[in-house]
Amino acid sequence: MLSTYRARLIFYTSLLTLFLLATLAYTYVYSRNAILEQAENNITNTARLLTGNIEMEENELLHYAEVIRDDPRIQEYMFMVTKVGAEQNALRRLFERNFGWLPIERFVFVDLNGQAQLDTQNADLANAVQEHLKYSENEIFYTQGSQGLELVAWAPIAYQGTPLGTVAVTHILNSGWLSQHQNYSGGHLFIEKNNVVQLSTLPQSEGKTFLPRDNTLVIDDDIYQVRAIPLSGEGMSSPHLWHGLSEQEMLNQLTRHSQLILALAILGGLAVLTMGLMIARNFNRPLSQLMHITKAVTQGALPTMGRAAETNEINTLANRFSEMLQSLREKQEEIDRVHKRLEESAITDSLTGLHNRRYLKQIFPKLFAQAQRELHCLSGLMLDLDYFKRINDRHGHLAGDLCLAHMGQILKESCRASDYVFRMGGEEFLILSMSDSTLGGELLAEKIRSALRKNPVTYKQTRICMTTSIGVSVADNNLDAEAALTNLLFQADKALYAAKNKGRNRVIIYNHSLYSTSTTQDAMS
Repeated sequence: MLSTYRARLIFYTSLLTLFLLATLAYTYVYSRNAILEQAENNITNTARLLTGNIEMEENELLHYAEVIRDDPRIQEYMFMVTKVGAEQNALRRLFERNFGWLPIERFVFVDLNGQAQLDTQNADLANAVQEHLKYSENEIFYTQGSQGLELVAWAPIAYQGTPLGTVAVTHILNSGWLSQHQNYSGGHLFIEKNNVVQLSTLPQSEGKTFLPRDNTLVIDDDIYQVRAIPLSGEGMSSPHLWHGLSEQEMLNQLTRHSQLILALAILGGLAVLTMGLMIARNFNRPLSQLMHITKAVTQGALPTMGRAAETNEINTLANRFSEMLQSLREKQEEIDRVHKRLEESAITDSLTGLHNRRYLKQIFPKLFAQAQRELHCLSGLMLDLDYFKRINDRHGHLAGDLCLAHMGQILKESCRASDYVFRMGGEEFLILSMSDSTLGGELLAEKIRSALRKNPVTYKQTRICMTTSIGVSVADNNLDAEAALTNLLFQADKALYAAKNKGRNRVIIYNHSLYSTSTTQDAMS
């Protein structure tokens, strides 16, 4: 019947075409059901993802409120404003200086009378917080503010056990916020209140009725699969957040996909043999190279890969892979730099740039072990700015901060590179210096005392002269590191106390008579 090759070719081609059409029809029906089912799973998973992301935003905003609440100077200034009646300008400047960088839209301090502090324009936010506190103790809630739906986090603030009021910060859920979450979730987001769409990434839906049934919603003859996104503290009258996917968009995508499959099936039947030979001959070498490098990447390496000169698909992929490896190396270097900066900020005092008390506990065992190993003297110099409270009272806290920063600079310039300088807190500093004898610590202390006395600070055309009292002690190499540190700080503090008692602006070297004297004075008092 099919005696000629031409007839056989037509028959086989027709048979292949019928097979491809049947496969396409089955694929279309199966894909339609699979896409709808997968869409339902995806929207559920996406809703969970959005819920987790929103919970992270809520916790992050609550953390910002708690950071502000836990700042000792904020507590002190808030106490002065609410209890003493001081001006709000100092509190406002302190807040802007310490927390102006926080990614928050609005903030307010609400006193116990429900009055907004710092920014009276946020009185509506203060009223919303007060109204919320009447019915709930949840530290996260949502409210309809003047700029739209707002996420609010609040934290109670107190000073030395005395309640002062509430700190509240907000993040606005506007169209930009919706678009940002739409980028990684797909579909559309709706903010609904009282069964009406208030705001959405689908503009034509705003102002329309929102009444889903069985997680299905009809908008302009288009069916959407929707899921509710829970918001902390939401009630029946508060706005609600929904995520939805259009079934029509999914079916349109399926139609385009089916048309593409048909075209590719027809062309593929003609080109499969030729492409197979080309793949076997031309793709083997670059694919082997990519597989080798991919294996190295899975083992944790980031090897260097040269760029191909030709511009075919495989070489383009190889070049993109090379760019990806270079980008990964650059990102890793950036991560290492950021990690290093974070480590430095964790052990550094922000005002003076000196090490903090936390770093003292880290570095002392190493220095102490070196002193024991090399039979050197590890001296501890405890310094205190004389009459620092007078400077704050007379010139203000900004001048006091300037004096502390100046003190830190004097210490840096006076000490050697091998010395470690710490700010212990307030106006108290500590220096760890290693030398061949106990005389090294005393000489360094005199050098610092003289340098500070000769270099006053100028603040608003006013010269502020400063002196320092210094207590010097030497670590006992016969103790363990923890006991040696405790003993060193105790002795240096006693020597510093003696320097203050003898008129300040002097250096005192610790000896056992100081301990006996201080013990006697403590017993008499």
